[in-house]
Amino acid sequence: MRKTPAVMGVLSMVFGGLQAAISALTIASLPFSKGMMTEFSKAFSGLPRQEGQPDPAAILDQLGRVTEGLKVYNYVMHGVLLLMSVALIVIGYMLFHRRPVSRPLSIGWALAALAYLPVMVYIEAKVIVPRTQEVMAQMFAGSGTSETLLQGMSGMTGTIKIVGNLVTHAPFPILLLILIGRPSTKNDLVGG
Repeated sequence: MRKTPAVMGVLSMVFGGLQAAISALTIASLPFSKGMMTEFSKAFSGLPRQEGQPDPAAILDQLGRVTEGLKVYNYVMHGVLLLMSVALIVIGYMLFHRRPVSRPLSIGWALAALAYLPVMVYIEAKVIVPRTQEVMAQMFAGSGTSETLLQGMSGMTGTIKIVGNLVTHAPFPILLLILIGRPSTKNDLVGG
């Protein structure tokens, strides 16, 4: 018997646990996001600034309102990630113990994860990033920063978000599909 199911089981539990922790912390911090921006706004409100510089307090206050408006999207995105992570931990446990049911569950989870990835990227790229960029554009509006530079920064931010999500969330489901999805894996599972 190959060690593939056991190794993939351990990796599933580790990656699932890490993502579950990140998602749980994100969800737990969302109710405090606007309050944090308000506190930052108060801290920056008394600072001196030069003529033409944007008011950081006003920008942070506006960013707090945008963050509040995006809260639902973040709850949904990270809620789904949390549920999928918990499922991955359970599947990983079953893979580690070579349960036959772990193979179809692994394949199903990997396909669901790959199907969810474009949804997550779309929400980031078309909803969250543009609203955040509006605030940033207003921040730099009177500073003499060229429109071309701002558009370049905006495009780069969106690209980084998309590539970051793909790089961090796509490899493991693909690897799971390749290694656990092959027919010979049935022989590596107890009762396979």
